[in-house]
Amino acid sequence: MNRRSGRRSSTRAACAGFSLLEIMIVVVIASLLATLAQAGWWSQVLRVRRIDATAGLLQAAAAQESYLVREGRYAERLVPDPPDGLGFPGTRHGWYRLEIERADDDGFLIVAVPAVGSVQNNDEPCQQFSLDHLGRRASTPAPPEVCWR
Repeated sequence: MNRRSGRRSSTRAACAGFSLLEIMIVVVIASLLATLAQAGWWSQVLRVRRIDATAGLLQAAAAQESYLVREGRYAERLVPDPPDGLGFPGTRHGWYRLEIERADDDGFLIVAVPAVGSVQNNDEPCQQFSLDHLGRRASTPAPPEVCWR
């Protein structure tokens, strides 16, 4: 209280909260941090979803080897069921589409590309994965050391 007038000091009332400017600064900083975190998070999501392609290719290659033992040749199609195809519908989550690009008596080449409408189309470094009968891994445009890890 002010001794002379008997009123409370107005300086204490002015310091009781945050100003609008201080709150706006905090909101701007929080927004910037959220934007940076989301960009990093999204790139990790795309990277983790590459496992759908690599696992699908490895499973299809194993199915090709089983088909070779049963039928004496590699299958030319993923579906329908044997003996006309592998009976392999595709990747587990459907983020990639598998295709048998080449299959003959000497070997096979299976390719995985992002499915139509899949968010994996945004994964620019790794737009195509492939695996052949010798287990050779490839990817484009980035090398397999980037996409297959």
